[in-house]
Amino acid sequence: MSAPATPARTITLRLPHHDELPEAVDEPLRNNLSALELTGDYLWTASDETCSVERLVTADGGGSYGEACVYSLADFFDLPEGAEGEVDIEGLAMDGDYLWVTGSMAYARKKPKPLENDPANALKRLTEVKRDPNRWLLGRIPCLRAKDGTYELHREATSPDGTRLSAACLKFSHKHGNVLTRDLRMDEHLGRFLEVPAKENGFDVEGIAAHRTEDGIHRVFLGLRGPVLRGWAVVLELALSLPKDKPGRLRPECLGEEDERYAKHFLDLDGLGIRDLKMDGNDLLILAGPTMDLDGPVQIWRWPGALNAGGETVVPRERLVKVMDVPHGHGFDHAEGFCLLPDHRRLLVAYDNPGEGRLHQDGASVDLDMFDLP
Repeated sequence: MSAPATPARTITLRLPHHDELPEAVDEPLRNNLSALELTGDYLWTASDETCSVERLVTADGGGSYGEACVYSLADFFDLPEGAEGEVDIEGLAMDGDYLWVTGSMAYARKKPKPLENDPANALKRLTEVKRDPNRWLLGRIPCLRAKDGTYELHREATSPDGTRLSAACLKFSHKHGNVLTRDLRMDEHLGRFLEVPAKENGFDVEGIAAHRTEDGIHRVFLGLRGPVLRGWAVVLELALSLPKDKPGRLRPECLGEEDERYAKHFLDLDGLGIRDLKMDGNDLLILAGPTMDLDGPVQIWRWPGALNAGGETVVPRERLVKVMDVPHGHGFDHAEGFCLLPDHRRLLVAYDNPGEGRLHQDGASVDLDMFDLP
């Protein structure tokens, strides 16, 4: 195994204090950062414990980001559980005038607390599996730059060229997930994993990348932390359109020769699952890590020419490029999300459960790692 890459520097994020959020959050946002995206001087962040995204801005050329503005996803989408329901946000992606966001679409098993509860209660918690309807969110939000240079999110807006823009998502509900998971229930590879909890090799979306084609169709790639099938990770591809008669609903179009409404891509990432995705030209950059609740390894991979893939594909090891090993701690510093910086030669990595050395005394700020791409 190669040595982990050394960060070129750290970048400080001054996030809002969790007590100041419009929703009830039990711990600081910095403890659960799960997604990053960058537009100019503005950094978008999300936590997997909330129903909101945050917009931060740099005043020193990218050395730090602050002046946070919080956007509740309930202001843009009709969420089954409203603003109080956890979305488990696991991916953000900019594509033209839209910020894309995805929930995990996963079940979650409760953690036992043997130091707080007696054995019977700890075992009972292990039998409880949560199904939070907001987690099935997959949607886009208009993101436009105002005259003062500030990027703002809108439920409805008009772009500079006069195009009407609107927030839209896949249809989803309390009982049935969304239209993607409904289609996947009969899938020969993935169907049996839909009700297996996350971190147990169950179905778990962690990462999104999007590319709008010339005919207005959005090609959306979803990276799966699980399942990993005999060592092969999965990227799902969708082609999404906006029906004229349903402005708030995205509709999957048919892909491939079998008229499926999604395509599966199987990648040999040395047995790791996918934790985040980013478009880099025609390539996909992939943050990969363990499917189960383990510390590491964590790696960055490149899938060259991902946008040129036609239909379903099996991508062997020799068609992928291992970019770097990302450092990780033991019980802390689990790389969860990343974004490319404007020059596309550097990237910023956010960690779930960051180590004490990353935390500032204000109770809200945290240091992220910046790496140079080889």
